[in-house]
Amino acid sequence: MLVTELLVKNFPKILDVEFTASLENQLDLIEEGKTKKLDTLDDFYTSFKEELKNAELHMRNIKREETPTDLICEKCGSPMVIKWGKKGRFIACSNYPECKNTMNVPANNGEGVQHETLAEDVICGQCGKNMVIKEGRFGKFLGCSGYPECKNTMPISLGIKCPEEGCTGQLCEKRTKKGKVFFGCTSYPSCTFAMWDRPVLESCPRCGAPFLVEKRTSRGGNYKACRTKDCRYKAPLQ
Repeated sequence: MLVTELLVKNFPKILDVEFTASLENQLDLIEEGKTKKLDTLDDFYTSFKEELKNAELHMRNIKREETPTDLICEKCGSPMVIKWGKKGRFIACSNYPECKNTMNVPANNGEGVQHETLAEDVICGQCGKNMVIKEGRFGKFLGCSGYPECKNTMPISLGIKCPEEGCTGQLCEKRTKKGKVFFGCTSYPSCTFAMWDRPVLESCPRCGAPFLVEKRTSRGGNYKACRTKDCRYKAPLQ
């Protein structure tokens, strides 16, 4: 797509439909002996030479472009950047050529490059590289920056302990196959706890429950409440 845009912008004549049709007619005349091949080539090259000179001066050089990312090189600690190569975009260390560390650029559902945010405090338990925040069909999750060599993934915790007795997991945001948001345990499938209400990291001032939940009404009277059955605490949602 990008290559096509660059060609159309810098070589508008030879990529024009009318020019292509005209060239086919000239080739027919050469075949019929009504015009000479060298004359046709001279006419073509006269205008093409001007476009070629202009492209050499003004055409965007994507091979020299570097787009900053939030990733840090695990080999030397320098920032990683997005570059262009023969096979498209890739992520490389900005300290090149001293450091030649590279990785693939993840795709975002086939719609181009997905921007990834470094999860600075989370390290991959399988390869030791930084984890990054990604977004897939079922919401945001943590994936290893070493993908595809390392395919380790983790749910993003909300920092709230799962209320199931004996469970050591934490709550995280998830999505159903139809895209509806719900909240479940990071220890799934070992723990199947799930709820629709968004948890609030705030203990109940009445019964001491470790967290509250958001309640939303159609009239906009949103509030936070305790999810404990016998406790009826609720307060306006800020």
